[in-house]
Amino acid sequence: MFWIVAALALLGILGVTITHRGPVRIAGGVLLALALAWALYQRLTLPPGDDLLGARGMSSSPASLSQPVPVADIELTDLTLTGGGAPFELRGRIANRNTVLQVSAMTLRTTRRDCYAGAVDPSGCVILWQDQHWIRWQVPPGATRDFVETIWAHTPVARARGTIKDEFELLDATGTPVD
Repeated sequence: MFWIVAALALLGILGVTITHRGPVRIAGGVLLALALAWALYQRLTLPPGDDLLGARGMSSSPASLSQPVPVADIELTDLTLTGGGAPFELRGRIANRNTVLQVSAMTLRTTRRDCYAGAVDPSGCVILWQDQHWIRWQVPPGATRDFVETIWAHTPVARARGTIKDEFELLDATGTPVD
């Protein structure tokens, strides 16, 4: 029945928009009004709790099962950033100390500093580039993995005058429950 009403609605739309004849436009408008009335009737006569689309707000996709993983449960070691931004290569080791969740994705803030004698900042280093990257790593509970990830600078990266110092901060992580 739905497809018949959808076809009538399409004919109504075509009749209203394409032709310049009054009777055809009127017939198209009547078809559209009938299709709308039928749809409203079907929607209003549903039993309580029933829904045409299934359970609202419930998704069956794996992404809906994601849960935040505490940052304290993740250990990043031996992080090195090489390259000039087109692209950078990030290498390191990740350990998942969580016993329930498999880590699936993380947001990592990367800061590249240029340290030289004439730097205006009291620390002696100026920020060349800072960016956040969402990275997918699949690490089961209690496991440790080496990784290599290619990341791109979203802004231009200036050339360093002195020594480069990279800093990494894990901002958040998500995971999925393991059976």
